[in-house]
Order: sequence, then structure tokens, then C-alpha cells
Amino acid sequence: MSKASLIEWRGIAAVIGVDWGDSGKGRLIDDLAKRAHIVARFSGGSNTGHTVENKHGKFALHIMPSGIFHKNTHCLIGRNVALDLESLSEEMDALDKAKVSYDNLTIDEQATLTMPWHKVRDGIREKLRSGNKKIGTTGKGVGPTYADRTERVGLLVKDLFSKDFRKKLTEEIKIQNKFFGLKLNDEKIYRQYLKISKRIKSFVGSTLEILREAQKSGKNILFEGAQGYFLDIDAGTYPFVTSSNPGIVGIMRSFDLHPSVLNEVIGITKSYTTRVGAGPMPTKIDAEIREFLIIRGKEKGTTTNRLRDPGWLDLVLIKAAAEANRLTALAVTKLDVLSGLVSIKICVGYKLDGKKVDYLPHDAEFLTQVEPVYEEMSGWEEDISAIRNFKDLPTSAKKYIKRIEKITNIPVKFISVGPERGQVIYV
Repeated sequence: MSKASLIEWRGIAAVIGVDWGDSGKGRLIDDLAKRAHIVARFSGGSNTGHTVENKHGKFALHIMPSGIFHKNTHCLIGRNVALDLESLSEEMDALDKAKVSYDNLTIDEQATLTMPWHKVRDGIREKLRSGNKKIGTTGKGVGPTYADRTERVGLLVKDLFSKDFRKKLTEEIKIQNKFFGLKLNDEKIYRQYLKISKRIKSFVGSTLEILREAQKSGKNILFEGAQGYFLDIDAGTYPFVTSSNPGIVGIMRSFDLHPSVLNEVIGITKSYTTRVGAGPMPTKIDAEIREFLIIRGKEKGTTTNRLRDPGWLDLVLIKAAAEANRLTALAVTKLDVLSGLVSIKICVGYKLDGKKVDYLPHDAEFLTQVEPVYEEMSGWEEDISAIRNFKDLPTSAKKYIKRIEKITNIPVKFISVGPERGQVIYV
């Protein structure tokens, strides 16, 4: 695909992580949103972090859709997002400071609120877990938010504006205090959320109606995924997963839009694999190269500031994500980080007890037992951050990308060679 054709995409597209997240989705969405009439966030909560660096500055977005910097793009926060209003308020403050308008935002009235007790409960449970039973949660209260939604007791955005909000809030706090042994102050929380509700009131509405109208009008719709497919509550490395669906299933849960209508599904991954928090990672790297990738790739989590564990690129996982989500293209980020390595490994298969095996969904224990099968490729020394044409890449870098395409059978159409907007190669 040419540079022009990727920027000028038409129809309905989605960007999802095909690993454990932290792959640069915010960066890609910011780029693709140039042509989007709608950018819709469909899953996750403030446990996600999308970094966008552009002419306005550098922003860490947790709730706000990454298309917010394009004033002609209508940004939606879907009903299946765990809505942390404290985080959203902080992001609004950062945008205000940079003089970036967010008048193009609509928050779904049916989204479940992440409340203070969710964050407290998240911390308590994780603290009580021992050893390898710790999930590595961000402590942002997202899991308990989804749990309360499933139990049908969560407060929704629309409740903020109901006449009996104070009553609902007080009753829920009494239950939380009694059931979980908390000491929450209902007056303090009420005043806090009364203030926030006044700030967001003009942004609340029905995102489904907006999306349906856009679809009928043939407008370009871009869905923004959060985290990565292998953190999916159903398909990921359970129990070391998130509490939502980062894959294309999440779009239907948030917006009632069947995945079959998607024209493009772009899977995004780094040129190497990373994972933050607990959970198995077959290609995890130790020793000197680990430090090289952490330092060069600045591998600290946007949400938690924890170090991310680096590993060689795991194409077994990417192939599984590609098949499950029917990818039409791949985006590979941080190719520049690999510059300077003499050789690079790439995982092309797994073995278990000497036999070839594929990824087994929903089974973390399985990944702790497999042995990665590697191919070793030559590295390159050149700084590639100024390169904008695929043909100008070092021969070894081109071979690396071509090998990814060959094994996954998915074309690589976007390669980032630096953190800033414009440091991109369209293949």
C-alpha cells in the first residue's frame, strides 16, 4: 500500500494490539485519524496508556481517544469502556494547558464509572495475592469496575445526572464499606463527582446513534483498541489478562457493530515483543540485550511507569491474533530500536515435549511450558530514523520485515522508525 492510500483509507477500520499491548496504538491512531470522521474507543479503562507526540506536545492518554487532536474528527468513548472520570479530568487539564479543544468528544451515557472503591478493592486483592498468583494489575480499579457491571450494580454515566444520584451513591458506598470493610466518605465522594459531572455534562450522549448515522452516511470510522489481544479476558493468557475484549469482539460489545462490516483491521506490534506485569512470555530476553532494548526503547509503562520485559518478536502469537481478528495489515513500530544489534532472533514456532504446537487460548500455564523455536537473522548498524522509503532501509532491516510478512501472511503497511509524528515508512 502506498503512503497516500494508507492515509486516505476509506470505510470502517480498527487498530488492535496483537501482543500484550504497549505497541504504539496512540501513535498510529493519531496518524490514521487525519482521514477519520469518527474515532471510537471501545474497550479498557485507565489501565491503558496511549502515548501521542505531535506539534502540541507529548500526551499520555488513558481514557481520551487518540484522535482528539483532529478537530474535524468526532471522538467517541463507548459504553464498554470503564470510565475513570478522575483520569479523564486530568487528561482534559493537559489538553486545556496545550490549548487543544475536545469539543469533538462524546461519552456514552451507558458507560460504567470507575469509582474510588474500585481502586481500593483492586489494591487490596492484589496485595493479598502471593507469589506467582499476583496478576500485576495496574491498580486502576478496572477489574472491579467490570465485575460490578457484570453483577449489575455498577453506576453508569447517566446516573450522575439523575435526580436520585446522591441516594444511589450513598447506598452503594454503605454496601461497599460493609461488604469490603472500607471507610469511604460519601459526602466527600459526592462533592467530587458533582464537580466532575458538571464538567462532562455537555459531552454525554448516545454514541450508538452517532455511529449508526455515520455508518449510514458512508463516513470513515476508526475503532481504537486498547492493550493487546493476548490480554483478552476470553482469548488471552488467563488469569494474567485484563477484564475486557481488546480484539474486534470488543467493538460489538461497545457499539453493536458486527465485526464483518470492518474493511480494515490493522494489527500493531513492536519489532520485538514486550510485556509489563505478571504472566508468561516464551521469548523473554535476559542479560545484555534486555538492557539494550529497555534503554533504547524507553520501555517503561505509560500507565504504571513499570519496566516492560522485552523479548524477541513472537510470530506464533501474532499469527494467532491475525487469524482470530482477520487482520488485513500489520503495523510494526520501533524498528529503529533494533539498530545496533549484530543479530536478531525471531520466534517462528513453539515446541512442547519435542512436538510442534500452536498457541492455546486462555491458558497461561501452556505458555510457561513451551519452548520457542527461533530463526536468527543479521542485524544492522545504521541509524534509520530519517528514512521514509522502504527501499532505503538497510538490507537486513528489509529482510526482517519481509520475513514477518512471509510467516504471518499479512502485509506490513506501516513502520515507525522514531517516536515523532512523521517518522514513518509506508510500505
